[in-house]
Amino acid sequence: MSPRDPDRFTILIVDDEPEVLILLGRVLMAEGARVLSARDGRDAMDVSREYPGVIDAVITDLSMPKLDGLELRKLLSAERPGISVLLMSGYVFSVPDGTPLLRKPLDLVAVHQHIRGLLGSARQTRRVGC
Repeated sequence: MSPRDPDRFTILIVDDEPEVLILLGRVLMAEGARVLSARDGRDAMDVSREYPGVIDAVITDLSMPKLDGLELRKLLSAERPGISVLLMSGYVFSVPDGTPLLRKPLDLVAVHQHIRGLLGSARQTRRVGC
């Protein structure tokens, strides 16, 4: 295994809509990220457990079958402390605990802004050694 590229981030995208996975995957790859994807929360947990490297951040839909975004965030945070999570929703306007929320339908300008913020959080987490 080669040394980890310190400027390349791994981001897990979780959504039950294939179009969202494709769009976000393209945007993230254009930003230089390595992209993992899952179609629901349970699939995301499987991907996370099978992936041997660091997952810097997760972008997940809030409402999904099998395991919703809030529960997924809780489980992933327990298994991967320090992971950044960005929630998406077309139905909810805010999350009670102040977690960043990306609104659907996706606006590419907003997507880029949120992703840059997410990557900035991941960089900061790496600096403090989490």
